[in-house]
Amino acid sequence: MTAPPALAGRFGRWAAAVVWAAAIFTASSIPSARLPAPAFSGADKLVHVAIFALLGWLVARASRRGPAAALGAGAYGALDELHQRFTPGRFMDPWDALADLVGASAGAAAWALGETRSRRRDGAAS
Repeated sequence: MTAPPALAGRFGRWAAAVVWAAAIFTASSIPSARLPAPAFSGADKLVHVAIFALLGWLVARASRRGPAAALGAGAYGALDELHQRFTPGRFMDPWDALADLVGASAGAAAWALGETRSRRRDGAAS
């Protein structure tokens, strides 16, 4: 017996978000001595924004709720910063948590904008 297509699609969307969150957790578990040096000052903040933009987009796509996705993915970023306190050579940085929230919000907003445009396009085609 197979799952209905809508359920299978929803599961796949959530699976993508969970896998990405697990990848973030795994990367945060790498001790600082094994990380490359940033290419320029502030590069790490851009990396945080990009990583969490994807997470925000994935969670928004799975949940179909942009603002809640932004807050959820941003909260995950704050928890990830707490997790880094327990990783050798890493530390909790509130500026990284803010960059995570900015990225999560941008990703969720991008999803919401795409959904709005898609609905308008679908409505105009009817």
